[in-house]
Amino acid sequence: MKVNISNIIVSINKNQEKEIYKELEKNGISRENIENLKYLKKSIDSRKKNDIKFIYTLEINLKKNINLEKYSKLSLAKEDIYEKRMSLYPKREVAVVGTGPAGLFSALRLAELGYIPIVFERGEEVDKRNVTTDNFIKSNILNPNSNIQFGEGGAGTYSDGKLNTRIKSEYIEKVFKEFIECGAQEEIFWNYKPHIGTDVLRVVVKNLREKIKSLGGKFYFNSLVEDIEVKNNEIKALKILEVDSQKRYTYDIDKVIFAIGHSSRDTYKTLYSKGVAMENKPFAIGVRIEHLRKDIDKMQYGEAVSNPLLEAATYNMAFNNKKETRGTFSFCMCPGGEIVNASSELGASLVNGMSYSTRSGKFSNSAIVVGISEKDYGDQIFSGMYLQEKLEKKNYEIVGTYGAIYQNVIDFMKHKKTTFEIESSYKMKLFSYDINNFFPNYITRNLQSAFENWSKNNLFISEKVNLIGPETRTSAPVKILRDLKGESISIKGLFPIGEGAGYAGGIMSAAVDGIKIVDLAFSKKIF
Repeated sequence: MKVNISNIIVSINKNQEKEIYKELEKNGISRENIENLKYLKKSIDSRKKNDIKFIYTLEINLKKNINLEKYSKLSLAKEDIYEKRMSLYPKREVAVVGTGPAGLFSALRLAELGYIPIVFERGEEVDKRNVTTDNFIKSNILNPNSNIQFGEGGAGTYSDGKLNTRIKSEYIEKVFKEFIECGAQEEIFWNYKPHIGTDVLRVVVKNLREKIKSLGGKFYFNSLVEDIEVKNNEIKALKILEVDSQKRYTYDIDKVIFAIGHSSRDTYKTLYSKGVAMENKPFAIGVRIEHLRKDIDKMQYGEAVSNPLLEAATYNMAFNNKKETRGTFSFCMCPGGEIVNASSELGASLVNGMSYSTRSGKFSNSAIVVGISEKDYGDQIFSGMYLQEKLEKKNYEIVGTYGAIYQNVIDFMKHKKTTFEIESSYKMKLFSYDINNFFPNYITRNLQSAFENWSKNNLFISEKVNLIGPETRTSAPVKILRDLKGESISIKGLFPIGEGAGYAGGIMSAAVDGIKIVDLAFSKKIF
């Protein structure tokens, strides 16, 4: 008999295992009757700083059946039953453009169904990409095709590797299982805010690629899709540029999954010029805010901050400007992490955040961004993308290289330039600038309002806190329109997926979208 037990609450000051077994005894489960036990979820309740608790949900295999009706916390465990599916076009080649989570998981699903995924990636495989990215930090010489945005694993490879998502999908468990099989930590399956870390994610991505290859997939790195060939509103071929050799060739193919990520501006323009329907979408722009990690830990945990069971603290901040119906919020919070240069275009510079698996760095950072839409940047296609480009080029011109502007948060609130150098996790050039004069007013005034609203919290807003920017690429600036099975509404055989197509926001939702669209468009149920 397999049962779930939920809402087991244990103080962080108590022996966790001992207290869990006590709670099981209260609910009719003796230690002797347990065949095996696994965590389904672990979350934290830190609302009362003097009484922080962990909350567990467990799945238990019992040797002998018990009466569940006696205990309100117990329920019969549900077995996840996935639909059996089969290929619509056996042993057929399908191209996948991009190796972020959407691209990799769509390629994996294709291979599992018996297809031959032909994967094109403009950047390098992950080990070479890592060397190139490190060299960029040291030399300021940018490779526009292999950087923090482009290359094996996509932009998520240089992030915190966060796996939390708001979507509900039967595919989430599969994604977790694949990550764990490829080297991720088992606790991602049950941690309330699961993350892998950029160091571990690089290993996972490489192992996922090898698994796809073992199932028949083929990978072509440093291979930029420069153009597509369309005839009678159907895709017929890809025009490929081998970045290293500068050789060009045509790859005939009539089924292509585009998982290009949110920074492939050249590809957006190419697809639009060939009749691929798309529209502007809302996104957000702002800055990174950086604190000492110990201050964020203290803010969230109070006097319990030194408890060894507590990880580097996370937070969520939000401010709603009701007059403008506009939100300002934290995004991609990286506890114990670093602020990094996320440039992918020559002469343009921006920032992002990432963490390693231990989250043990001196600083914690998060984006603080303001929601924007066509009412702000205009309704011409790519207007939002052009705003991103304008701000990134402006930053490069101000700093004079691939660096970032900075300002102490108190100085920002007082509209004055910071006159001292700051200590930061950011490894490239920092240039003091009054950020009030950098963004359009609708962004600046909402940042001001949000910081004023949060200023009652003197650990979050203080003279020790700094802003570094700009953060411009929170999500795709356009949506590539598709039908219910994931096919472009204007070009047959073209399937836009993931964050770059406007259908995901993060590693998990992008991976899920990749699997889902393959199932919808390339398979059928087996009854």
